[in-house]
Amino acid sequence: MAGRSTFGTVRTLSSGKHQARYLVDGRQVSAGTHATKKDAWAALARVRVEQENGTWVDPEKGKVKFRDHAEAVLEHRKGDLKDSTLVTYRQGLKSLVYPTFENKALSGISIEDIDRWWSAHQHVAPARKNSYMVMRMLFRYAVRWGHVESSPCMVEDAGKDYSKPRPEFSVEDFRRLLLHVDFDFAALLWTAFGGHLRIAEVAGLNRSDYNPADGTLLVARQYAAHGPKRLTSTKTDRQRRVTLLRPAREALEAFLATTEGQPYDPMFPGSRGQRQSTDTIRRQWTAARHAAGLDGFRFHDTRHTSLTLVARSGATLKDLMSRAGHSTADAALRYQHTGAEQDARVAAATDALLS
Repeated sequence: MAGRSTFGTVRTLSSGKHQARYLVDGRQVSAGTHATKKDAWAALARVRVEQENGTWVDPEKGKVKFRDHAEAVLEHRKGDLKDSTLVTYRQGLKSLVYPTFENKALSGISIEDIDRWWSAHQHVAPARKNSYMVMRMLFRYAVRWGHVESSPCMVEDAGKDYSKPRPEFSVEDFRRLLLHVDFDFAALLWTAFGGHLRIAEVAGLNRSDYNPADGTLLVARQYAAHGPKRLTSTKTDRQRRVTLLRPAREALEAFLATTEGQPYDPMFPGSRGQRQSTDTIRRQWTAARHAAGLDGFRFHDTRHTSLTLVARSGATLKDLMSRAGHSTADAALRYQHTGAEQDARVAAATDALLS
């Protein structure tokens, strides 16, 4: 037996429960099965109000599988995300997210599901955080596109930095590693150290980026590890011009004086004149650090070491941001390591002011 109104119907099932239904574009949609007729009519009333105020979500759209939605969003974001970022997003989804949510309907993923996923991946905290941020972005689009009413990504303190502190490497460590590289690679490493460059920024340098008149280096691009467009803008999409530290200027000028090339040729070409990939540079670095007995020393640590040195020179936070190409003060502060010796100097200088 069914009851009818101007909006929807309520049908009494053989079980004694009551099913609420309504029409959308000629197809019948369920508003759930309820214990009483009063509850069923109330459910229809809620649907009608949601449709009138624009908050109604079509239940059919919520049936889209999580992976299909993720791929649709990443395809949509192709224009404003770097190829390397898309690769990173897909790797995180494949390794940590898809095993749990790949074939689940968007509307079937609850806050509890996300919370349990978060707890189950405590052993990979940094990767978990990154994958969660991707999921949160995907569910923002699910809400925006009308697949779900609200996002289930509600984990508290999910943005907290869970990465373990990196060991500090000194200038002496860097010099020790240089004893195990050839002249060309030493020039590349000094340039990275003296300009605080990321590995992809070193790979993206051209000969014309260095100005010997004032010792400045233009950091305008990076050489991406993935994607059809390998030369892209820097990580922050900003160019910067940095005055190289003196040992870096001397090493780079000696290298450029003994090599030939056109202004827009790679600054540090490979054996056949091609632009070296970040993988090639990293392989040379790995061999050198192993020979020097510094197996924990990563290429990116040269940036930490050199920027910490700059911070100890008395440079302001704004100076650090300018040299490093940071877009936020928080990013720059990570490089201001303060050791016991530096802390003693600060205390001594403060004592002098007090007396």
